Amino acid sequence: MGYENIRNATRIERETEPITMSFHLPSNITAQRKPINATTYAYILHHSELGQLGQILLSACVTGRCNVTSLVHGHPGDQMTERRRVVFEPLARTFAEQIQLEKNFS
Repeated sequence: MGYENIRNATRIERETEPITMSFHLPSNITAQRKPINATTYAYILHHSELGQLGQILLSACVTGRCNVTSLVHGHPGDQMTERRRVVFEPLARTFAEQIQLEKNFS
């Protein structure tokens, strides 16, 4: 299964230091953080009933900005993808908003 509908990257002004933040998930959702490279992490969200919801990619840039990109797991038009989207999109939006409020990420 692939990722459907790559969303536009959200550009957020940041200082060049790492970003630390607390992000609380509902009890039926878990997240795994995987480093992609020295400046990019993937947060993979998994729902206890819907399976993998999608991933949030967080990339720090040397310019002091960071990109947050969210990807819903599944295929266009698939009913399960739409169910995942309903759960995933608010979480991804909250994550991006939290990044805007924080100074660091790690």
